[in-house]
Amino acid sequence: MTTAAADYAASINDAWRAFLERGARATSPHGSIYASAFRVCDRRMAFELTQPDTLPAFPADTLAKFRRGEDRERDLLADLTRIGRDADPPFKVTAQQERFVLRDRKSRPAIVGKVDARLDLGGGVRAPLEIKAWSPLIVDRIQTFADLFANPWTQSGAHQLLSYLFGAGEPFGFLLLDRSGLPKLLPVELEPNLDRVETFLTKAERVLDAVDAGTLPPFLADDPTECRRCPWYGAVCNPPLEYAGAAVLTDPDLEAALERRDAIKAIGKEYADLDADVKARLRGVTAAVVGKFAIAGRWGNQSRVDLPPDLKRQYTTTDPHGRFTLDIQKIG
Repeated sequence: MTTAAADYAASINDAWRAFLERGARATSPHGSIYASAFRVCDRRMAFELTQPDTLPAFPADTLAKFRRGEDRERDLLADLTRIGRDADPPFKVTAQQERFVLRDRKSRPAIVGKVDARLDLGGGVRAPLEIKAWSPLIVDRIQTFADLFANPWTQSGAHQLLSYLFGAGEPFGFLLLDRSGLPKLLPVELEPNLDRVETFLTKAERVLDAVDAGTLPPFLADDPTECRRCPWYGAVCNPPLEYAGAAVLTDPDLEAALERRDAIKAIGKEYADLDADVKARLRGVTAAVVGKFAIAGRWGNQSRVDLPPDLKRQYTTTDPHGRFTLDIQKIG
């Protein structure tokens, strides 16, 4: 690659990063819980209400993912509009970005948001639709709506759609998950999940009460893993955890990859051990058949440079940052 081409690529990448950072929306304190902001910890929800501007800005890579998700949402809604005309029965895509407000027992606007769209199925049925473009590592493990509650990065989206159903008085809706190939459309029923809506609304009311009183909800006492995942941990929130001196990375893609890595670790080790054993036993075999397997081997050149010890030492340098190793252990 020529130097000019590399320079142009670097310049364009820099401009792209600056473009994304300029378009980032500033966050400011607000008075209601966003429907997408269900959290296990009430204290975190309070921080998101009162101090969202204290968090560092999202990096350009994260902003690019947000932008891609917004683009996919528009594309999928356009596709659904065309699909609805030919479906049996036909349907219409309506009420895109319709504002939503769910009030608590004190008549305060406790949970607010915007419904991505509604599917007008006829007969007065206008089912809310929520679209998510999560990491493929996350989406591939989702088979039913209930699966969303088992993942810390998807449970907020599940509560978001349930809030829309409850507020609209609709018995069911749909969650559309973007993925490679055909998108996955999950049906979602309200009645089996009413207790989850009640939990979210009760949490929102507790948080608003604390904010109105000028206080903070208590620390989350029984889930240190959730604390370590929180962007406020170690900054404005310091729960009594014995876990200091480490950076807290809040990256759902990375966490999903680590979870998947941990799940297949034993399988991967078994494969590596078998692969090494088989290749050791077949070394030198150029053609063979073993059951249903055809074996083809070939010899190739291997070059090496043999230098006297004093010459090796003369041309040997040590880079203290030349090698990097990782020890990854699951802590929760």
